[in-house]
Amino acid sequence: MTVTRRGLLRTLLLALGVDHLVPLGSLRRRAAEAAAGVSALSAQDLEDLVAFAEVLVEGRALSPDERRHLVAHIETRIRLNAWYLTLYRTSIACINQVVGGRVSALDLDARTAVLLRHRLMSAAIAPDEDLGPLAEQVRTVRTRAVPDLIAGYYGSPIGWAAVGYDVFPGTCGDLARYTRAEP
Repeated sequence: MTVTRRGLLRTLLLALGVDHLVPLGSLRRRAAEAAAGVSALSAQDLEDLVAFAEVLVEGRALSPDERRHLVAHIETRIRLNAWYLTLYRTSIACINQVVGGRVSALDLDARTAVLLRHRLMSAAIAPDEDLGPLAEQVRTVRTRAVPDLIAGYYGSPIGWAAVGYDVFPGTCGDLARYTRAEP
């Protein structure tokens, strides 16, 4: 059995959960850029990604604290795995191309309307669904970036508070609650 670089890369990507149907041309190029020292998103790209996430997670502008937690999630993902830098850049490029400019430049209502019209906020893809001329990028956004950004938001203390938890897991809440019987 001959082991090739391509075979190893394909195996690695499958192990990381990257669908083999996702076109890898632009992803490979961007992953190579990341490995060559390009290690972060530009401020404008980060702003575009957060603007997209605002529509996804709350449908409103996020508070500075909410934004900080979301940005921390994005930066952690990029720092731990260069593939996420590629994913985020691919997503930003696709979203901005669909929008016809910077998504962060649109107000929330216009942003929501465009993203809904192009179904970029849904992770589900029907087998016979026509994804349009940007099919490969749209598939990447919907199946990889959307779930990641939602999980990043709701996995933070802010996301836990949004669903009604007073205390983030692993932190102590009300000490009196733990030292006496509950009613």
